[in-house]
Amino acid sequence: MGKTDNNNNMHKRIHHSNIIEFFDVMSQGRNDKIQSNPIVEYEQRIRANTVLDLLSPKQGEKILDLGCGNARDIAYIAEQGSEVIGIDISEGMIAEASSDLEKLGYNNITLEIGDATQLPYTDSEFDKVLCSEVIEHIPNADKALSEIYRVLKPNGKLVLSTPNPKSWYGFDRYVIWERILRKKWHHPYDHWRSIKELLHMTEQNGFMTVRKTGACYVPGFLVTYFVLPGFLQRLLLRFVRMIEPVFSRMLPQYAYMVCVAVIKKKTK
Repeated sequence: MGKTDNNNNMHKRIHHSNIIEFFDVMSQGRNDKIQSNPIVEYEQRIRANTVLDLLSPKQGEKILDLGCGNARDIAYIAEQGSEVIGIDISEGMIAEASSDLEKLGYNNITLEIGDATQLPYTDSEFDKVLCSEVIEHIPNADKALSEIYRVLKPNGKLVLSTPNPKSWYGFDRYVIWERILRKKWHHPYDHWRSIKELLHMTEQNGFMTVRKTGACYVPGFLVTYFVLPGFLQRLLLRFVRMIEPVFSRMLPQYAYMVCVAVIKKKTK
């Protein structure tokens, strides 16, 4: 192995450890942080409603929540009668997930620490996989999609969501925050993708598109997070709630979060 290969492998290991450390820290008091800001709370609620509608968990299905975080979607999936397994790279997130589920009375849900690019499951084990706001944090996203393909049953469903660089949020981040203000983004690895890019990735990895939609049409994060007082945030959300159903159908390519449901083809 040459010197360049060694340097690349070391860079990947550092990236990997930085990502884990970031989410371990983020796991602490995550629910309180979300609920403290009405805009963030809305984003997470509309995200969950959208991806869970696409997932449509059913009685008896075996479902993998890949990058489950603090189990934000697991309780709903379990309530539909599905067998759900949550896996996350962050030990802190899994600890929070276990605590949150226990408070809700769920003591028999399997939670595991693991890497999306090396899933510890057998081929064709799951009916469905949920991967919401996760793929952007995986440096080797194609390897993760290949692993998801492997563990899904034929015609099994994958639901993916990710922040969208073509949205107002994307303009705030990539143009104003990073290019004009020259500020470093807070995530160690956070590669947003447009709906076109997301669908290209899934199709290249053996999936067929079933449905695509958008979620969250709040006008960016810079003004809404840092300038607007709470009462104006709540007024803004009243308007956003009215336009959300129409925009999600007609303009998914401009949503803050793009969401797709795809199925595993029998052969790639």
